[in-house]
Amino acid sequence: MLTDQEYLRYGASTCLGTFGEAEQLKLKHARVVVIGLGGLGCAASQYLAAAGAGTLMLVDDDTVQLSNLQRQVLYTTYQVGTAKARNAARSLAQLNNTIDIQAKTLRVDEDNVHELIGDSNVVLDCTDNLASRWVINKACYQAKIPLVTGAAEGMQGQLLSLEPSHSHGCYACLYPPVTEERPSCERVGVLGPLVGIIGAYQAFQAIRALTGQTTDWGVLHTFDGTRMTWSRFFLPASVDCSHCQESLCKFQ
Repeated sequence: MLTDQEYLRYGASTCLGTFGEAEQLKLKHARVVVIGLGGLGCAASQYLAAAGAGTLMLVDDDTVQLSNLQRQVLYTTYQVGTAKARNAARSLAQLNNTIDIQAKTLRVDEDNVHELIGDSNVVLDCTDNLASRWVINKACYQAKIPLVTGAAEGMQGQLLSLEPSHSHGCYACLYPPVTEERPSCERVGVLGPLVGIIGAYQAFQAIRALTGQTTDWGVLHTFDGTRMTWSRFFLPASVDCSHCQESLCKFQ
C-alpha cells in the first residue's frame, strides 16, 4: 500500500475516478526507460518522475549546449558542457527523491539497446534522429516492450504508441529504413513549448499503459502548432516491414 507521504504527494492523481491507489502502486513498481534527453525527454521524464514512476532510466550521450536551454528545461546555464543524463537525474531527484533514477551517458545502438531496455515495462523514444528510432523500434518489437515515440520540429509534432503484440504498424512502417534523415531542431528550429506538449503527451500515454488504462495503440497523433489542431490516423502494418512483421510472426 501507499505510505502517508505518498498519499499526500500523489493525492491529486489517486482521487480521480479512474486512477486510484491500485494504479499508483502499478506506477510505483514500474520501470521506464527514457532514451534521449533533449526537449522531449526533459518534459516526459519530468512528468514521469513527478507522477511516481518507480524506476526511471535516463539515456543520452550528449552534453548540455547553450542553444539547448530554449526548450530543455531540466538544465541550467551553469551546466553547459556537462552530461545531460547526469544533470537530468540530479534535477529529477530534487523533484522526487522517493523514486530510483538511473543515468546512462551513452548512445543507443544495436549492441547495447537490448541490455538497456530488457527489464523495462515501457520505453519512451525521445531521440532526434531516424537511425536511433529504428534501432529502438526494432528492439522493442523483438523484446515485446511497449514503445511511445515522439517527434517535434518547427511548429509540428507527432506521437505514436506501439504495442508489439498488436496488429498495427510500427515506426518503421511509418518511416521505412530507406527514408532520408530529417533535419534536427537545431537546423530547422522549434518553438520551445511544442516539445513540452509532445513530451508531456508521451508521459501521459506511458502512464496510461503502465496502469492498465485504455491506450490507442497504433494511432499516430499529429499536432499543428500554427492552427492549434490535433489529428489522428490509424497506422496499418506494412506487410513487408522487417521490424514488426518479423516479430509478429514469432508471437503467433
